[in-house]
Amino acid sequence: MKIKKIILTLAILTLTLSAEGAFAQSSQGINSRNSQQMNENILLKPDALINGQYVTLGDLFSGIDPQMADIAVAHAPQPGKQIILDYRWLYGIAQRHDVNWRPRTTADQVLVTRASQVITIDEIRDYVEIALIDHGIQKPFTVDLSSENFQIHLPVDAQNDITISSIEVNSRTQRFVAGVTTGAHTAQQRTYRISGKYYPMSTVPVLVEPVSRGHIIRPDQVEYRDFRTERVPSNAIRDINDVIGKEVIRPTNPDEPMMFRDLTNPILVRRGALVIIRLVTANMSLTARGKALENGSKGDVIRVVNQTSNKTIQVEVVAENEVRALPAMSQ
Repeated sequence: MKIKKIILTLAILTLTLSAEGAFAQSSQGINSRNSQQMNENILLKPDALINGQYVTLGDLFSGIDPQMADIAVAHAPQPGKQIILDYRWLYGIAQRHDVNWRPRTTADQVLVTRASQVITIDEIRDYVEIALIDHGIQKPFTVDLSSENFQIHLPVDAQNDITISSIEVNSRTQRFVAGVTTGAHTAQQRTYRISGKYYPMSTVPVLVEPVSRGHIIRPDQVEYRDFRTERVPSNAIRDINDVIGKEVIRPTNPDEPMMFRDLTNPILVRRGALVIIRLVTANMSLTARGKALENGSKGDVIRVVNQTSNKTIQVEVVAENEVRALPAMSQ
């Protein structure tokens, strides 16, 4: 009887231990699945755009507790710059802050970019030009800066105004060095030094379209353009009135300074042509017909034969096949 009780007790104990073991194994499986599910809910962001000075857990991971999202874990790069956080660093941060995430491959990383306000090279050039004028450099001139790709990146919450805090000018070489300051009188004040050169400009007339040899230049075919003075020939035409109405004798490329040798006064009266002779005085106005003995442009004095008197007189060319007899010359 005692032996049967002992056997029954052992059987009950065995069943109890088996049930506890199965429960423990089942609980471990449930915890493992829950852990795996939590790991799947927390995802790594491939890139992050940062506005402030720090990188937070919320910038790196999605699916984490909202109360942990604002925890700063690293300094952000300088405005406009980027850094790459690799899988080792990310896994260390996850463990340190009890974030249930682990890298799946060694390629896991986050590209962190710091947002910025950009001050372009053109904006800087405008401020430098004003500073040069204040320094006494006469307009017109143009400015070349040493680095055409130069930009200033400011934090998104910073003042985006700039000032030229200093400028050193060598009038002989036309070179300068300027101090460009951003965020003046604030904790974010910073000064950059940029060098360059200014070039005096000359305004000259140019053709806006090709004009063939022998054609007369119309007003709509010419306009003023600015060129560096050093690139304008000394004998270039400076007045647009010296171009309009002139005949092209040597074709000139559009948008280039023109020379006096490229143009001539158009021939308004050809030798042998019949012309109208006008004589105008305070007391009378006479006209007659004549024959030109030589070519003439506007303003030229040429000889013609008065067909009425058959006398040779000198006249001034005033228009096409039209001349003016000067009172003294008409005697």
